[in-house]
Amino acid sequence: MLEMIKTIPALACALLLLAGGHAGAQRQAAPEPLPVCQLDPRDSGKLAVEPCRPAPPVQPRRSVAQVIGRMPAQPAPPIVPIVPMAPLPPSQAVPMPRAPQPIGACDTGGCRDAAGARYNGAGNATLDANGRICHRNGAFMQCF
Repeated sequence: MLEMIKTIPALACALLLLAGGHAGAQRQAAPEPLPVCQLDPRDSGKLAVEPCRPAPPVQPRRSVAQVIGRMPAQPAPPIVPIVPMAPLPPSQAVPMPRAPQPIGACDTGGCRDAAGARYNGAGNATLDANGRICHRNGAFMQCF
């Protein structure tokens, strides 16, 4: 038993030495801290560097009393007398588009319909003799 009492302190000292050596080894081999996580500027679905650590927590905000001021009083708008206006003259009736006219022949400057009316312009958008916009749809011309 006496031998056992002498052995326990010796074992404790050995453990302390081993633990101290291990702690020193950890200090020497400690990796440098990871960078803060950031998104890759080229691909926002990936991280720029992996592995990374999350950003430090935001400090809690201090409370401040909310002050809501009143709106300044505005004077009432001046009362403006209503001036009667003369009625507007009747407007001209908007002409309804005609029924599509069959096209007789076309050249580089426009087309002629079966009745001989000329449509000036190229492509599907042309003008009739009255200056109305006409649209060519296949073998028919309709003016609006």
